[in-house]
Amino acid sequence: MGEPTRATRALLTAVVAVLALLGACGAQEPTVPPIQVDHPATEQNAAGSAPLPQGAPPPAPAVLPVVPKLLAPLSAIGSRVGPQVCAKFGSVPVDGGRFEVQNDAWGATTPQCTTAFNTGFSVQANHDKDDGPAAYPSIVWGCNHGNCTRGTPFPRPLSDLGDVRSSWSVSVPDSGRYNASYDIWLDPTPRRDGANTGAELMIWMVRAGGIDPIGQKAGTADLAGAAWDVYEGQNNGVPVISYVRQQSVRQVIDLPISDFVRDATRQGVVSPQWFLTNLQAGFEPWVGGSGLSTDAFNATRNGV
Repeated sequence: MGEPTRATRALLTAVVAVLALLGACGAQEPTVPPIQVDHPATEQNAAGSAPLPQGAPPPAPAVLPVVPKLLAPLSAIGSRVGPQVCAKFGSVPVDGGRFEVQNDAWGATTPQCTTAFNTGFSVQANHDKDDGPAAYPSIVWGCNHGNCTRGTPFPRPLSDLGDVRSSWSVSVPDSGRYNASYDIWLDPTPRRDGANTGAELMIWMVRAGGIDPIGQKAGTADLAGAAWDVYEGQNNGVPVISYVRQQSVRQVIDLPISDFVRDATRQGVVSPQWFLTNLQAGFEPWVGGSGLSTDAFNATRNGV
């Protein structure tokens, strides 16, 4: 065969180029990494630590501490204007007759008056005794010498005493000799008049001027979250047990009176067959008297 012509050589070059192009199109593409798809963000728990499982309930809310309901709440202190009682054994109802304020100036000839108002009373006196209390101006709940307060649950047998509570707030002067004390009376019968013959139970909240209860110290007791010195004696032949708070306080809230009655029963001063006839809260001034005030008072049985 002769030498290819110039046209033939051009045709062969074009064919080779076309074949090379076709071979390049059939070559394998280089590998491409897959696209990483992020999963949707999951909800974190309250502490932000680990994701909660899908469909899990939300965390429970924090539980707040339960505040117990007061059984004998104190009313707001209102007006101190009210009737003034100056008769030695005079008294007047307060709080719609639920309680009775009495002057009870039994132990002295010096004058004393008591101003009663809806939540308590104040004392006007200037006593000067060195051998015992001059008076017991006080607020009464129950039956006392024939005078029964409105709706009182007393007299009531100790077997059915229930939960008796009292709250009491007082103001006292910086000088003088006095106490601020509960006086609780018990009797073998459901007595409404006359003197009780069972026992007298006193609870001293404030002790000022170095005075002592009747009788002798018989021991100590832990009641109502406090420490008490316990005295035992006789008052005209009637047994007396007195609980004197080792640290005086001017306010008590929901004081469990029933616990003191039970303790006096355990000590043999009170008989479990007796009746509680009345509860009183007031002051025994020996020296002075003015400036003693019950600012607010309440007492209940089973919260009523």
